[in-house]
Amino acid sequence: MYMSNLRLFIGVALSPSLTERISPIMDRLASELPFRKWTHPEDLHVTLHFLGDTPEDRVEAVAKAMEDIAANTEPMDLRLTEPGTFGPPAAPRILWLGLTEPSRQGGLARLQAELAPKLAEAGCRLEDRPFRAHLTLARQGGAGCTRAAIAAAWQTAAPEAAAKPLEWTADRVTLFLSHLGKRPSYEKRREFPFRRS
Repeated sequence: MYMSNLRLFIGVALSPSLTERISPIMDRLASELPFRKWTHPEDLHVTLHFLGDTPEDRVEAVAKAMEDIAANTEPMDLRLTEPGTFGPPAAPRILWLGLTEPSRQGGLARLQAELAPKLAEAGCRLEDRPFRAHLTLARQGGAGCTRAAIAAAWQTAAPEAAAKPLEWTADRVTLFLSHLGKRPSYEKRREFPFRRS
């Protein structure tokens, strides 16, 4: 019998109110910076583990691993910081916003690390690269996407971020299904709430 694959990843979604705040900031950035592909605001998230093409019959084992870890994880306050890039400085591949945890450091990294062995037990092949929490805003930057241009665009696009930080309380971990060619692209397949203190 043929078993279909699902393109999955695990992450932390933004709150609806933060998504609403960041959407016009992204519009202003997009008018200043020539990146070819901008993330749909509803797709913004922090990736913990990219699972890729996953057999459908493995989803329940993945969900169980997520549920077990989430039940022992406390909600965490997260704050978006200034933008950065991955890739060559003259033509970066990725534009992202960094993250800090104002009240307790290391919660996201701990969650990511604790999920890894459970997901491996569930049969997932995980990427072997260091975890760096970030929020991807755009991809495929061209000429004019220099660090100086990005810093200047951020100051123009998000002047209120200094006075009222872009922050939210992450209270769940989400299993996302990726739909290639659709916008928004990501569907929240399953969500597992963190432990209430």
